[in-house]
Amino acid sequence: MSRDLSHFIDLESLPLRSPGSDQYQALVAAARQALASDGCYVLPGAIRDEALREMQAEARSIENFAHYTRNKVNVYFSEEDTSLPENHPRRFMMERSNGFVSGDHFPEDSSIRDLYQSDELKAFIADCLGESHIYHYADPIASLTMNVNKPGDRFSWHYDTNEFTVTLLIQDCEQGGIFQYVPNIRNKDDECYEDVQKLLLGDHSRVKEIKLREGDLQIFKGRYALHRATTAEGSTTRNLVVFTYTEKDNVIGASYRSMELYGKTLDVHSNARVRADALED
Repeated sequence: MSRDLSHFIDLESLPLRSPGSDQYQALVAAARQALASDGCYVLPGAIRDEALREMQAEARSIENFAHYTRNKVNVYFSEEDTSLPENHPRRFMMERSNGFVSGDHFPEDSSIRDLYQSDELKAFIADCLGESHIYHYADPIASLTMNVNKPGDRFSWHYDTNEFTVTLLIQDCEQGGIFQYVPNIRNKDDECYEDVQKLLLGDHSRVKEIKLREGDLQIFKGRYALHRATTAEGSTTRNLVVFTYTEKDNVIGASYRSMELYGKTLDVHSNARVRADALED
């Protein structure tokens, strides 16, 4: 039997079941303002301590299933195009080292999955985004994942393939692991290569930083914002759960992206994909 939303969240202080209440409307208003201004909203300490400990134990039990990659990638996860100028963003290759646990490795009685599958949480996230309805990502591998950063790991600058993601920091590293992002550095009609090039060459004047805490729930518009996590330091693995939702139904990720991040593909990845834009992934 699935765990109720109240198992995870104190619905007295965060009344996600009471959309007509002033407190709920204030939460949504704050989220919409933050997302409109820079595409990022954090609900600090959203998860009850007992539920968080349960999720931490689950995360530790599956972190060794992570598919690890240590390679050089550009921000689009695409092949280097040597026909372009040498300092073009699509030729700017960066070190990336991290692991992803794919959705099929979460246990049958997964506490983390129960929270992701909550329709009440999904409805709240949709309200925060100003959407009448959102969908659970249809990709069976990538809908629910966990980003595993062992000490020394780093996830380089990149875009998300979806309009937005929801993340929950389950376990933090002792130092590092700072979330950095540049909101709206591109748009659905323009890659804005010149602005991306400036960032990659060292201009961090537009970079914003957040040090997430364990139990923080974050909504982030990563389709148009370059973002990364700084190198994890210390002796503790950083486990960040990613809940993925989409604005359209039946969205499936690209097969090459699935192979790159999770080390596998399924038959469903060969089907036509639904995309809201024609941007590089």
